[in-house]
Amino acid sequence: MERVLNSILSQHNLGIVAIAAVICTLASFTTFLLVEQVRRESGYRRAIWLCVAAFVSGTGMWATHFIAMLAYRAAGPVAYQLQGTLLSILVAIVMTGLGWWVSLTGHRRSTVLAAIFIGAGLSAMHYIGMSAMIMPGRMRYSHDLVVASVAISMVFSFAALSVRKRRLASNSLILPWPATALFTLAICGTHFTGMGAATMVSGEPASGAAMTGAGLIVAVSLMALAVLTVGLMAVMAERKIQRKATEQERKLDTFADAAIEGLILTDGISLKKANRSFLDTAGYCDIAHCPTTISDLLPALSDERLPGMSDRGPTECELITSTGDSCPVEVLVRPFEDENETLSIVAVRDIRERKEAAAQIAHLAFHDVLTGLPNRAVFSEHLSEALQHASRRRVALLCLDLDGFKGVNDLYGHPVGDELLVETSRRLRNLIGEGCLVARLGGDEFAIVQVGAHQPEHAERTAETIIAALNEPFELQHQLVRIGCSVGIAVYPADAQTASDLIKNADLALYRAKSEGGRRVRFYERAMDEAMRERRAIEAELKLALGRDEFSIHYQPLANLATGQITGFEALLRWNHGTKGAISPDVFIPLAEACNYIETLGEWVLRRACAEAATWKPPLRLSVNLSPLQFVPGNLVELVGRVIDETGMDPGRLDLEVTEGLLIKDPDKAVTTLCELKKLGIQIAMDDFGTGYSSLSYFRLFPFDKVKIDQSFVHEMLTNPQARAIIRSVIGLGKGLEMSVVAEGVETEEQLEALRADGCNQVQGYLISRPGPIAHFEKVVIQSNKPEPARRTPPASVKKAARR
Repeated sequence: MERVLNSILSQHNLGIVAIAAVICTLASFTTFLLVEQVRRESGYRRAIWLCVAAFVSGTGMWATHFIAMLAYRAAGPVAYQLQGTLLSILVAIVMTGLGWWVSLTGHRRSTVLAAIFIGAGLSAMHYIGMSAMIMPGRMRYSHDLVVASVAISMVFSFAALSVRKRRLASNSLILPWPATALFTLAICGTHFTGMGAATMVSGEPASGAAMTGAGLIVAVSLMALAVLTVGLMAVMAERKIQRKATEQERKLDTFADAAIEGLILTDGISLKKANRSFLDTAGYCDIAHCPTTISDLLPALSDERLPGMSDRGPTECELITSTGDSCPVEVLVRPFEDENETLSIVAVRDIRERKEAAAQIAHLAFHDVLTGLPNRAVFSEHLSEALQHASRRRVALLCLDLDGFKGVNDLYGHPVGDELLVETSRRLRNLIGEGCLVARLGGDEFAIVQVGAHQPEHAERTAETIIAALNEPFELQHQLVRIGCSVGIAVYPADAQTASDLIKNADLALYRAKSEGGRRVRFYERAMDEAMRERRAIEAELKLALGRDEFSIHYQPLANLATGQITGFEALLRWNHGTKGAISPDVFIPLAEACNYIETLGEWVLRRACAEAATWKPPLRLSVNLSPLQFVPGNLVELVGRVIDETGMDPGRLDLEVTEGLLIKDPDKAVTTLCELKKLGIQIAMDDFGTGYSSLSYFRLFPFDKVKIDQSFVHEMLTNPQARAIIRSVIGLGKGLEMSVVAEGVETEEQLEALRADGCNQVQGYLISRPGPIAHFEKVVIQSNKPEPARRTPPASVKKAARR
């Protein structure tokens, strides 16, 4: 080491040495920038930039060596052989070029091999250049320092390459100054250690063409600086271009990642690029984890198919995701011209949601939304196909209707009703085997299609099983709910020849089962057609009866038990058909409600009764029944007010009777309407109390003026203690709430006396009088109804009028 330092300090011009060091540093820095540029390129551009890097690094080494040699103070004049000097440059360029090429191969030992090539080229360049010196005498070398100089060249070259490799692996943005410093030490260390190894001895100087002159220092330095400057500027310009290209590419990638659709750039075989939408759809975090072959992702796409798909519209195919599952996608292919090759851009759209929505729409088109059962359309098609392929087999159609479903809806609300329908569907599915269709036709109506030779026995057994299963209680929202089921059955070909007739006849059988009390099975019989035709005929003539003046109003008196006086009349509608005679209200009132004619009839009754009552003297009270359906349109208050004004009826004499069904279905709306009616001065009575779902909460919801005990309790009050107890409770309730209590259906003196003993206010029934035209009561009640002393029975004149 002392010998080397002595050589530098005593045998070299330090100013020129400094110039050599600067050139060496610039050469090293430029070399590493060029090598990085080589790494980024491919093809012929890679080869060109590798040659440039080899030339710059080799020239830089040689310039450093040559200028340092010119700084050497020899014992005499020094010249340089032209051949040897040129050979040293060539060796430096070739060997370092091989070293850089090896370092870029990515081989496991590439760094070591590259350091050997570069170190060997650096050492060879130095000693070949030394041998080209022409001076008075010859050089003798110290072998240990020669070996040390070669080791220095290789060790520091390896260190520089290792630092460069770690920098690239960490994607550091720092310029390669650490590697530059190490490589500068490799060059300078090799040169000056080699110079320290040399000793001048006497001998014959070398001969040949030689280069001399002090201006050579300036020329070599300028040449070296020019080469390095051009190389550095080329690298900087190229890096600026590449930065712009990279920035542009980054912007394009950002734009592509912002696209909703997946985008792929491919040559038809390999996957070049993919945006974030595609990676998310395929289930990959980045493109490095994607399969490299496009057919592994989209098996339907291949190099042969892609050109032909460029002119087509979107095509559906399957995408293989990272989990191995297939995802339905829609692809659109368009060509993309690159500088070096023809590529394709593939737009990939995930259509899973669209497929699922289409499947759901298709399912909804053929299935009931609430229960998931096949709907009426599927049922009709299935039944028609079953009849077409029945051949000798029989087809049974079972129509089902739930008994008490409306009551559940009214009492617990529609959510519980919907849950009941869902649970009913589940039980039906569990009961009905394969080969049978269970469908929901609407509301609480279901249908079952059975195909088989053992009919109608099989259908009957199935119906009985269903009735038994649906009789079991349902637990819905912590409530035990009980319903029943009625079943009507028609069998092909015995009962019908077409699907529509089979449905009609099964409905007739169901209607019969419902009319007989429900919870039973009924088969179609031909006599049912006659009954249905009769019902439809009555329904048709019902709407003509008003025009034919076939309707009239009969009145039934209400008697005060305390005074024995008649206090008012209840208006009752009667229909006297022109050919059929009197038709019971129990027949035509439900028909009027079913065909939405009850509003017309109700208005006619109210208007006619008010017009007649307005002329009564004395002015007794008038009671008129209202159907819950009359509250639906929302114009009832306006209608009643108009009728009162037009007829001149005193609203204080009018009682409107409503049933509990009105309050069950929509209590808020009903209470609002009843309050508006009371503002007109009208009194409101609760009719038929005690039946259905009667609840004391009704009297909390609305302050009724009167409550009427249903006649079923009056009929049983003398034989059934529970009925008598209910009557007494209602009478006590009326007194407590200051309401009048009317007992309906009084037919015997014993019932009358019992009600008097229990404290009932008013009574109504055949014992008092049967209903009749108001003319029957005019002389005995209307014109002569004066206060009399209290009596234990109604006036005999009323009974006499009733018998007329």
